[in-house]
Amino acid sequence: MYDVHTHMHDDIFLDTLAERMKNLENKNIKIITIGTDKTNNEKAKKLADKYDGVFYTVGLHPHDNLDEDFLESDYEKYMEDSKCVAVGECGLDYFYLKGDKEKGLIENMDREVDRQQSLFIEQIEFAKKYNKPLMIHGRPSEKNEIDNPEGVDAYEDMLFILEKYYKKENREESDDVDVEIKKIEKKSVGNVHFFVGNIEVAQRFINLGFTFSFGGVITITDEYNEVLKYIPTDHIHTETDSPYVVPKDSEGKRVSKINSSENIEIIINKIAEIKNIKVEDLKSQLEKNFLRDFC
Repeated sequence: MYDVHTHMHDDIFLDTLAERMKNLENKNIKIITIGTDKTNNEKAKKLADKYDGVFYTVGLHPHDNLDEDFLESDYEKYMEDSKCVAVGECGLDYFYLKGDKEKGLIENMDREVDRQQSLFIEQIEFAKKYNKPLMIHGRPSEKNEIDNPEGVDAYEDMLFILEKYYKKENREESDDVDVEIKKIEKKSVGNVHFFVGNIEVAQRFINLGFTFSFGGVITITDEYNEVLKYIPTDHIHTETDSPYVVPKDSEGKRVSKINSSENIEIIINKIAEIKNIKVEDLKSQLEKNFLRDFC
């Protein structure tokens, strides 16, 4: 089993890490622990260096560190490491714009959007330079009828940028959602983690060769069932985004106090249920997807 987006290097796991990592090894769960700035990139690498079943990414999150710049010189050292499998998480996060303005963390929302977009472009260009896939973080602002009626504003802005860098080739040009999506024949250009967009947004990402990962939120709400049904299994990865978004069991209870990669099988089982496929068939495809995109 594979967790393509986790933060198992987070300090919250310090006291329990050895036991958790042993559990992951016993269950044959491989993980990608995600870098979000210079400090966390190094923590992610150290965890991957210590454990065979751990890979990592390096990137600068659009929101988590408002003061750090992306400098290629800080990232080049990781690019020859076979365990460094992607650049990111990077992208756009509009969810906190209004709150950050009210708290005085940013002076101007438009300027903050410009900062995030510039940061995203820098990481796209860096990933292409080193032929690495992207690990994308996208979080739209709250849905409203005036500014964000479809609830996908951050995705729309990301796609406007990405479509300048990646060729459209993975889906026939049509508005008909029943048109067959081509199978991914080679490494994807990136993965959209914690995808919460609609089918139209998914189509545009598929056109560019992206995959999608789903986590605990699908055990909490059925809001994303239709888009998950639409996306073919060869375009899907599984994630926990631990320690965040603890999944719920069939009775609606959180399965643990802190989320960890140990919960990835819950996500796999839920995806199989939503897509009405056998769990073992899904696991087989997820392994193929992981090996294709990250090895």
